[in-house]
Amino acid sequence: MVSGLSKKGLKAVKDPGLIKKGAVVIPSHGVSPAIIGEIAAKGVRIIDATCPFVKKAQGAARNLSRCGYTVIIVGDAGHPEVKAIVGSAEGPVLVVKDAAEAGLLKFKGGEAVSVISQTTQSSGNFKAVARAIAAKKPAGLKAVNTICGDAEIRQDAAKRVAKSADAMLVIGGHDSANTRRLAEVCSRISERSYHIESEKELKAEWMKGVAKVGITSGASTPQWVIEKVVKKIKTKSNKKGRSRD
Repeated sequence: MVSGLSKKGLKAVKDPGLIKKGAVVIPSHGVSPAIIGEIAAKGVRIIDATCPFVKKAQGAARNLSRCGYTVIIVGDAGHPEVKAIVGSAEGPVLVVKDAAEAGLLKFKGGEAVSVISQTTQSSGNFKAVARAIAAKKPAGLKAVNTICGDAEIRQDAAKRVAKSADAMLVIGGHDSANTRRLAEVCSRISERSYHIESEKELKAEWMKGVAKVGITSGASTPQWVIEKVVKKIKTKSNKKGRSRD
């Protein structure tokens, strides 16, 4: 999608220092207030396309830190969304990916902690981290579920489909956190779960002995990408004289 838009004049910029003029679109993952300030100081037009759920997580990090809590974020430390949430906190902030990492944390006497989440995390992982932190008995604990409602709905739906399908395809960017989470959820249910970005990655051997193919996709996967995958599966199926749902 970014490649397609770049042909129409869009330029992806990772360093705000390179921005000189024009309009700047803030991506759905958001950026930290510091970066927003740096861009605004240049006098360019800012189009904020940050996802509302990400905004909620950023606000939670800011408000909880203002209330004196050490903020613990459940998520992938290197992900742009998590970096933006970290940058929104105004006090101590930590990032853990799972309960195992949370179990290694040490808190000072009298330290109150809060737990929030990257919006694409699974509710199971978020709850497991919260339990692991509660077991360490901090002076205070506040858990705020900032998981995107759409992400939870997709994960639940993907689980149901994976249970009834012979093979499961998860369509979306390999760098997409919510798509990777879907792939993880499906792989726990079906060994024949495959994460692909497009129809070009489909392999014939994946479909051997398969009567029913399940398909799910990441939140930002374009519909036309999904349709190309479905078309290729149906085309291969028809050539072999078999049908797949």
